[in-house]
Amino acid sequence: MKGICALYGNETELRESHIYPKFVIKHTKKTGSSFLRKLIEPNKRLQDGVKLYLLGDKAEQEFSSREKWFAESIFVPYLSGEKELTYDKSLFYFAVSFLWRILITEIKTDKNLYRKWYYDILKRTNDEWKLFLSKDILPTNFHCFNILFTDRVKKNTTNLQGVDFYTTRVLDATIADNQTQTCLLIYGKFNRFIFWSVLKKYGGEENLSDVKIEPNGGTLKIPQMLDYFPIISLLHDRILLVMNSPFPSDEQQDKIEKEIIKNPEKFWQSDLGKSLFNDKINLD
Repeated sequence: MKGICALYGNETELRESHIYPKFVIKHTKKTGSSFLRKLIEPNKRLQDGVKLYLLGDKAEQEFSSREKWFAESIFVPYLSGEKELTYDKSLFYFAVSFLWRILITEIKTDKNLYRKWYYDILKRTNDEWKLFLSKDILPTNFHCFNILFTDRVKKNTTNLQGVDFYTTRVLDATIADNQTQTCLLIYGKFNRFIFWSVLKKYGGEENLSDVKIEPNGGTLKIPQMLDYFPIISLLHDRILLVMNSPFPSDEQQDKIEKEIIKNPEKFWQSDLGKSLFNDKINLD
C-alpha cells in the first residue's frame, strides 16, 4: 500500500505496522491463550496485535532494531528474574517509539481528537518525538519517560478484581487527562511492563526517580518505589475498566473452555492460568 510514512514524511510503500512489538504478541500467545481478545470487542478473536498502515521500511527497521534490543536486554532478563537492569540509549528510543505509535494512532483514528483541550499539546509532542526518532534530536519539552516493572500481585487490599491479570497480562494504551486539565499522560503497557510519558505536569514528578528512563542510559533496580498520584489513579481506572468490560458471548466462552479442556494442566501452569488463579485467591 502506497502512502506517506508517518515518521519520515516520504511517499513509500507502507508496512502494516504493529503498535505492540511482535515479540510481545508472540510471548502473550505462548504464555496464555493462542488468541488475543480486545476488551471492547471480547467476541472477536485476534491472531495478531493492533496494526495500522503507518510506516515505511526505513522506519520499521529503525524500530525493529530497538525492539530486538529491548527484548534481549530488558524483557527476557526481567522475566527471567533479573532485579538490576543496565541500559543504554536504546531504552529511551524504544520508549519514545512505543508511546509515539500510540500517539500517532490516536491522531489518525480519533476524528474528535481536535476538540480535546490537549490537542495542541499532542501536536507539539508529535513534532518533538518525530524529530528525535528520525534525527536523534532530544525532546526539549516532552522528555519525561518512565517504565514500571510489575509482578505477581501477592495481596490485593483494594476492591478491584483482576488486578494480577491487568498488571501482568493485559495490553493497554490510552491518552489520559483529568477534568481540571492539570495533567496529561500518554500511557501504554504490555505484560509486566508499563510505560508512560508526562506531557503536562500534575506535580510530584520529582518522585519518579526509580522509574525514570534517562536518555543516555542508566540502571533500573527492582523493586521500584512509585509515589505518583496520576499513574496510581490511572492504574485504578484501567483495572476498573477491565473489571467492568463485557464478558465474551456464550459461543465464545464455549470456545475458550474447549481450548482449556484440551490440556487443562498446561493452561493452569501457564502465566495466564497462574494470573487468573492468583486473582481468585486474592478475591477470596
